[in-house]
Amino acid sequence: MDHDQAERLISERLDGERLPSRAIVSLEHHLEGCAECRAFERGAYRLREAARFEVVPAVPDLVESIMASVETEAGTHRPGLRIVRPRELRTRRSLLPRLAPAIAALLVGVLVGSLVVGGPWREDAPRNSSALAAEDVTDGVAGAAAALDAYEATFVITERNFSPEVDERRLSMHVWFRAPERFRLDVTDETDYPQRATPTTLRLVVNGDRWYSSGPEACASARCPQRETSVRNRVPFSSAAPAPTDLVLPLTALAEPEHVTVLGFGTALDRRAVLVEVPFERAASLFPFLSIGGDWRPFFPNDRVRIWLDAQNWFPLRWQVFPAGGHVRDAWALRFGLPEEPSRHAIFEVEALSVDLSSPSSRVFEVPSTRRPEDQGARAILLEQAEREAGFEPVAPSDLEGLDLYRVVIPGLSDAGETIVTYTGGLSFLKVGETRSWSTDAPFGAVGVRAEEIALEGGGVAYYEPAAAGQGRRLSIHAAGTDLYLETNLTRERLLAVAASMPVTGLPMPESWRLRQSGGATVERVSLDGARAMAPFEIGVPETLPPGFTLASVELIRVSGDVGVTLYFRDAEVDAGAGTVRLHLETASELPPASSARQSAIRVRGSEGRWTPERSQLEWVEDGVYRSLDAPGLALEDLLAIAASIPGAESR
Repeated sequence: MDHDQAERLISERLDGERLPSRAIVSLEHHLEGCAECRAFERGAYRLREAARFEVVPAVPDLVESIMASVETEAGTHRPGLRIVRPRELRTRRSLLPRLAPAIAALLVGVLVGSLVVGGPWREDAPRNSSALAAEDVTDGVAGAAAALDAYEATFVITERNFSPEVDERRLSMHVWFRAPERFRLDVTDETDYPQRATPTTLRLVVNGDRWYSSGPEACASARCPQRETSVRNRVPFSSAAPAPTDLVLPLTALAEPEHVTVLGFGTALDRRAVLVEVPFERAASLFPFLSIGGDWRPFFPNDRVRIWLDAQNWFPLRWQVFPAGGHVRDAWALRFGLPEEPSRHAIFEVEALSVDLSSPSSRVFEVPSTRRPEDQGARAILLEQAEREAGFEPVAPSDLEGLDLYRVVIPGLSDAGETIVTYTGGLSFLKVGETRSWSTDAPFGAVGVRAEEIALEGGGVAYYEPAAAGQGRRLSIHAAGTDLYLETNLTRERLLAVAASMPVTGLPMPESWRLRQSGGATVERVSLDGARAMAPFEIGVPETLPPGFTLASVELIRVSGDVGVTLYFRDAEVDAGAGTVRLHLETASELPPASSARQSAIRVRGSEGRWTPERSQLEWVEDGVYRSLDAPGLALEDLLAIAASIPGAESR
C-alpha cells in the first residue's frame, strides 16, 4: 500500500465508511511503519473536528490496552456505573437495532445522535455532593433562562499543548446577547506565533432572520483560506444557522443532574460561584468556537470540565478542561501525538474578565453584507394572516410556560401549507410547526420513527427526541386532520406540559409508519409487551444503563420466518455521551461469521463472545439466543457491565 491509497482509506474511515476487512488490515500494517501517514491521520482528525458544531472524537481501538482488566470484570458491575432500574411506564417504549448479518443491511446508517466516544461513567468522579445539590444546579440554570434578557462579557482563552511549536495560545473572546435571537461572538487570536501562521480570529452574528459567520478554515499550512457564510430569511431558532447561547447560560451542558458533580463553592471574577464538573462530551456546547473556524487541539470525551457558575444568575464565569486519567486516555493521546498531560493540570481555560447585564446596542448585532447569502426562505407573517397564507389557523398551546409570541413564519421557498409559530422569554424558546397536508410515512418535523412514544397528560400520545447538536428537545404529534412539531430548550417536563395543553389528541403512529419492507425483511415498531408476545425467546431489559437513559423504542424484524428483536435506549434529555444503546436478539446456536479484521474473542456472561472495536459492538450466544449490544460512545467494559445486568433469559 502506498501513501495515496493509505490517505484515501484514512479519509473514508473518518467519514464513517465501512472498509473491507482486507483494506483495514493493510491500512493498519501500513500505519505501523509509516510516520508520514500517521501524521496525516492526526491532521485529518483535526480538520474533521473543526468542521463540526459539536466535538466528536473518533472511537479509539482499545482492545490491546484493556483486555487484561476486562477478563476479570466480565461478570461484575463496575463501581463507576450507575444502576438504573427502568421505570415501569417507560419500559413499554422502545430502542435501537443491531441485527445479525442476514438483516444487518437494514441498519446501516440508522444510528442517530452518536456524538462521542467514552461514555459518561468515571470511577474517579468526586462523590462529595448529593443528587439534590446537582438538581439544584440544573433547576437553577433552567429557571434563569426566561429572566436573562441581555448580556455582555469578555473572556480570555488559554489553550495548552496546541502543537509542538506552540505550547500555549492566548485568545480573547467577546460575547453579546439580547433577547430574542440576537447574539454575537468574536474571538481574537493574540498568540505570538514563532513562525508564519493564520490567526484563529472568528466572528458569529445572529440577528433574528439574519446569520453570519467568518473565520479561517482548518488547514495544515501556514496560510489558511478564510471562510465566510451568511444566511437571510432564517427560520427562527434554526438548527442550520444556530446561536451558541450556552456561552451565556449552559442549558444544554447542565441539563441533567445525573451528569453533574457539584464540587462546592468558590470565587470567580470577585463573585460567589458554584463549582461543578461534567465530562467534556457533555460540556461541548461551551466550546462552539472549536468548530466555527481555525485549528484547535483535540479533547478526549471524558476529559473533565470544571465550571464556575455565578451563584445568583447561573451564567458561567470560568471553565477549565483537565485531562481524564487512565490507560484509555493515554492511548488516545499517543495516537494524536499529544505530550504527557498530568490530570491535575488544566489544558484549556476560559475565564471572564467582565460581565454586564445591561442591554447591548443594536449596532452590535448588525450582520455584515456578503455577495451571495444563503436563503432559508422563511417568510414572516402576522398571526392573523396565517389562515389566508397557509390555508388554516394554527393551533396554539394554552400553557406557554410564561413565554410570549415572537414570530410567525411560512417556512421554505415555496408557499407550502405549513406554519411555524415561535414563542420566547429571555433565552427560552418554543417553536410550534404545523401542517394539514402531511403525507410522509414518518412523524412530522425532526423526529424519527424510533422516537420515544409518550402518553400525554389528559390523553393522547406524542413522539419525543432529546436535544442534540444544534437542536432542542423535540416532540411530534399526529392528530386527526393535522400534524404538529414542537421544539424547545425548555426541560423535557415543561415541554410535555406544553404539549398536553395543545387542543388536539395525539394518535399512535399509523401502520404505514410502523411497518416497512427492506431487503426481504419486514421491520415493525412494536411495544415491549408486543415483542415479548411474538418473540420465541425471553426479552430481558438491562438494569444497568448510562445515567438518564430509558427505553425509547422496540422493533420486531422478520426474515424468512425468523424473528429478531431490537431494543433502543436513549438519554431522556440530551443526546450526547453514549449515543444510542442498541440490544438485538434472535435465535441462533453460534456467532455469525466474523465481519471485521479487528475482532477479539472475549467471555460474556459465561459464554464465548466477540468484541468489534470499530463498531463498539459486543456479541455472544446464550441459551440459544444470539445477542448483539452496541453503543458508539461506550467502551468494552461499559458494554460488559450492561450485558451482565440483563436478567437471565431462557429460550422457549
